[in-house]
Amino acid sequence: MNQSPTQTIRNPQSAICNPHDVLIVGAGPAGTSAAILLAQRGRRVLLLEKSRFPREKLCGEFLSPETLNVFARLGVRERMMDAGAQVITHWVMVAPNGRRVEVPLSWLAGGEGHAIGLSRARMDAILLDRAREVGVEVREAFHVSPRLQHAGELTFVEGKADGETLERLATHLVLDASGRGRLFARNEPVTASVKSKTGARPFGVKVHLRGVEGLGETGELFFFKDGYGGMSDVEGGRTNLCFITTEETLRAAKGDRHALLEATMMTNPAARERLRGAVVDGEWLGTGPLTYGRQPSVPGVLAIGDAGAFIDPFTGSGMLLAMTSGELVASVINDSFASHERRSEIIADRYQQLHRQKFDWRFRACAMLRSLAFKPATRNLLALLLSRHRSLARIVALSTRQ
Repeated sequence: MNQSPTQTIRNPQSAICNPHDVLIVGAGPAGTSAAILLAQRGRRVLLLEKSRFPREKLCGEFLSPETLNVFARLGVRERMMDAGAQVITHWVMVAPNGRRVEVPLSWLAGGEGHAIGLSRARMDAILLDRAREVGVEVREAFHVSPRLQHAGELTFVEGKADGETLERLATHLVLDASGRGRLFARNEPVTASVKSKTGARPFGVKVHLRGVEGLGETGELFFFKDGYGGMSDVEGGRTNLCFITTEETLRAAKGDRHALLEATMMTNPAARERLRGAVVDGEWLGTGPLTYGRQPSVPGVLAIGDAGAFIDPFTGSGMLLAMTSGELVASVINDSFASHERRSEIIADRYQQLHRQKFDWRFRACAMLRSLAFKPATRNLLALLLSRHRSLARIVALSTRQ
């Protein structure tokens, strides 16, 4: 690995003599969930995060009923509610022609409870505090290099916490929880994945609003010509607005947020009515292009959360998938270490196999629904059928979870 002449590596021998069991890059819900469960079993865990908390993230900030069960297992369920989480009991999908499909959230998680709305800034900070409580070593504002070195059973990660001082860290396992950016995939050859028409690649946009009236305990999802967007309340009297549109639409707006809303959300009459009187409260965030489904693996790295697989936001299960992948990888690692297995390639194979068994049907179901939802004729027919046949709506809702 090449270093610039001005860089020095701090305490390289100490890292070799005292390696961490697991090093996790990224303190989002996947990374912190894994860190908490590993540390609770006595593993020596180092969690590295490039930002300082609290910080905002582009996210629909909808936490499905199943995530509350995960929070309970992590020991933070009551803290989330005490932080001002807003109860959501129903989700409503609205087609451009006004047809509505209602999904009672009691259909999910075995009929227990409700969903909640809570900002990522608040939720992630609570999870990170919990990780520190159970013994995870946390370092914020630490920027990790995408290059790895392997020597025997150890992997070496380099990064900077300040200035030009480069640190070298040794670990038995590396978890990439860095999100869709996939830190360690940056050195992998670019593959020809899904090819999109020019301008048709999907991008995500998020902003917090005030003055959105009438949502109450309902979250709403509005479809428009080239995308869809959701609204649900979060803490502090704010509403999360998060939507997906195409690259072409973004370019046409030329950075004008009002024009972007007019070309997307406002083309759905029900969304226009809901946004009447709303004012922006915070910064606009954007990301993309979005690539759905499972991502290619990187040798020597276990990718979790969005770094490993990205599910369609319209399912409302993105946060659930992230935290469940953190639970799954922690279980695999704990079981492997208990049987004295520390080889990263063996543990990665075990994790990938279980991940496919647990989630592949969800990705196939989402791909099918996506193909229907973005064609006006099939979308209108689907909305008609789901609105008239409650049992069918329930089957479709559960198909993104099973």
